Amino acid sequence: MCKYMMFIPLFLIAAFNLSASVYEYKLPLDKALPLNKILYKHWQQQKIAEPAIASDAVFLRRVCLTLGGRLPTWQESKEFLSDATPDKRSKLIDRLLESPEYADMQTMRFADMLRIKSEFPINLWPNAVQAYHRRIHDDLSKDCSLQVMFRTMLTASGSNFREPYANFFRASADRSPEGLAKMVLLTLMNMRESEYSAEELQNLAKLFSCIRYKSTYEWKEEIVYHAIEPVTLKAMLPDGSTVEINTQQQDPRQLFADWLFAEDNDYFERAFTNKVWYWVFGKGIYPNADALPRKKDFLSRIFGSSADQPFSRPVQDFLIAEFRKSNYSLKHLYRVILNSAAFQASSIGQEAAALKNFAVYPVRRLESELLIDALGAITGGYDSYMSVIPEPFTFLPRNTKAVNIADGSISTGVLDSFGRPPRDSGQFSERNQQSTDSQNLYLQNSTTLYRRINNYTNSLNRNVRSEEERLERIYLTLLSRYPTLQEKQLFRKYMQGFEPRKRYLAWQDTVWVIFNSKEFLFYH
Repeated sequence: MCKYMMFIPLFLIAAFNLSASVYEYKLPLDKALPLNKILYKHWQQQKIAEPAIASDAVFLRRVCLTLGGRLPTWQESKEFLSDATPDKRSKLIDRLLESPEYADMQTMRFADMLRIKSEFPINLWPNAVQAYHRRIHDDLSKDCSLQVMFRTMLTASGSNFREPYANFFRASADRSPEGLAKMVLLTLMNMRESEYSAEELQNLAKLFSCIRYKSTYEWKEEIVYHAIEPVTLKAMLPDGSTVEINTQQQDPRQLFADWLFAEDNDYFERAFTNKVWYWVFGKGIYPNADALPRKKDFLSRIFGSSADQPFSRPVQDFLIAEFRKSNYSLKHLYRVILNSAAFQASSIGQEAAALKNFAVYPVRRLESELLIDALGAITGGYDSYMSVIPEPFTFLPRNTKAVNIADGSISTGVLDSFGRPPRDSGQFSERNQQSTDSQNLYLQNSTTLYRRINNYTNSLNRNVRSEEERLERIYLTLLSRYPTLQEKQLFRKYMQGFEPRKRYLAWQDTVWVIFNSKEFLFYH
């Protein structure tokens, strides 16, 4: 592969430089959309230039990855790029929201958040993992109200196998009342225990002090239930108010759920609009997406640290209102955000002020599962996954996508190398999307990947006779766009360096180089 090593610098500089001619769109977005009105006013107030809009090819790739966790096929790319319908972007968003891949992708995100993992330190065990994961997948596919889903999780009792949401309070490394309180704060309110004093946390933990766990004769089955005891608890709610609970008459979990989902309380809505914004952009509405502030009063808004403030309070308030109005629909929240100018902004120019205010789309590496699945879908070679947990050893079906792995304990060295989260805490920061030398070694030097690339290019050479069409097919499949004239010229020049019987190597090298390019590996 010596020619390949000489080929990389020139080809990458010429073919994958993020230039406006390929990556920016020439027509303006609809500024009349309610969220766009708020965004454009915010950018004007911050004296930030209005963002350029991403090209159709960039938008297509971006939205398919965000909603479906996959790259568009070359046929989808070709059809979308040739479609002149003005509202084709919003129609594509609607189609993806109804696709099976949408439920797969969002279930993976929920599984990270809810720590769905069979082994240490969570110890749900495989049967419970499958039941919990399947129930979440079904509910997200139906677009069930997130308020209903999480109210059920908070109050569920019964077998962890037969009532899947009973696993909510099992999926914590620390099952003490204080540990459960910390878990609930992070999962449902995006808040850390550091927002509370030790005494306050103790009083808050009393809300979860009546949760009990009981084993059965079925292996690893566990009953979660509320212990009815003649006790009156004096507990504190997260807003600082105090309550008295007779545990013989009321489950404290029910009281907490009633408080959390009350009309005059926006802790839950604030947390989930922030979560979805983070899933879309890789950054939250708040600078620290894992640690939202406890206080939301008027003085805090004026005198609080900038680290405690959303980048735009009107944006946050609008999303909260939309979330409530839609009966806590996750699909509606995605639809509103993805139709906005912030999501459809170009990624050209990553200036700090523009990034902070979402006037440019943040460039970041694909999640581990999405990247490995993309390589598998293109080359037709997926990795194999197995669990070493003795029930007995579990081998997942061939061609299982990494996005669909229910159990956080099932992984591979490659997935771990690219930053798949261990699902120990449920924090956003568990997922590492930094680029490392080990990732580069895999992408540039993996025999398995090279063999899969050969299979892909050999199939392409057999089935597509025209070299022009073959090159277009590669670009449409890997980058969701057509090659530029300069890229075509560079490719032809490079291929002429091979003797005719070895020109198949030029196709392999081209795919390998694109796999190693920032344009392929990153959201942009």
